Amino acid sequence: MIGDKKQDQTADNSSTAIQAGRDVHYHGLTVAEVKEICVLLLRENFPQLRNEARRTAEEHVKSFASLLESRLANDAASIVLEKFREPDVQAAINDAVQASARKGQAANPNILSTLISERVARKTNEYKDIVLSEAVQVVPRLTSSQIGLLSFVHFVKSVVVQNLPSIAGLDPYGQRALAFSSPGFGLSSSQWQHIQYAGAASINNLVGGDIYEALVKEPYKYLAPAEGVNFKVAVTQQAPSFAKLLDQFNTENLFRVELTSVGQAIAIANISNYLGKLDYTIWLK
Repeated sequence: MIGDKKQDQTADNSSTAIQAGRDVHYHGLTVAEVKEICVLLLRENFPQLRNEARRTAEEHVKSFASLLESRLANDAASIVLEKFREPDVQAAINDAVQASARKGQAANPNILSTLISERVARKTNEYKDIVLSEAVQVVPRLTSSQIGLLSFVHFVKSVVVQNLPSIAGLDPYGQRALAFSSPGFGLSSSQWQHIQYAGAASINNLVGGDIYEALVKEPYKYLAPAEGVNFKVAVTQQAPSFAKLLDQFNTENLFRVELTSVGQAIAIANISNYLGKLDYTIWLK
């Protein structure tokens, strides 16, 4: 859900949580050291690369490490750096480093860094941790367009913008959602099959419906227009960008796409980079 801005700051098991908006005094693992770990993991995993390949791999990893460093600094209010001592967290970083070394931008390093930052978040549960670690392994198997499709489906079906004064308030969200969704428009059937193979979603062609009717019945019931006014017409007139999303959703019948927990985690990570940090535990619980 979007619209709830309440936050608090606690830490469990005597760990040190970083609080934004005040001086930070921390004497454990630093963000810069996390960056160094990425380079060390590269050298441990690819000791036999030829010089040219090694240079390319190092450039890829340094680029990923910079993204991760920036993401950790940006998310400082919600992360616990001691979690980097956990074997599973280090394994997730190792997976991300190896994928980045091999594929560069094609490994979707921005999504990887966002997932790892969330993996060390203060607000967590055992199930969420498992899903995030698995998502780090799946992300490099997907194209940016396939991630766009996952994000598109999750945003329309599962993200609700609350407390808007009118339907027109949906349009700015529609504009931003088009930025991360449109790469996923019109994918071929073979790409859909690959998304299933990767474990990010399942496809059921027997399912269908009208997304306008689905939204006005429940999540956006509070925005239902006056009696006698069609919701689709109202959205088209007042929030054309949001209507473009919903029309595309209907055209492709994306009711048939059901994201797995891993697909949800990947979609949330991508959407968070456009709409601001979302609470993963709403869905991963």
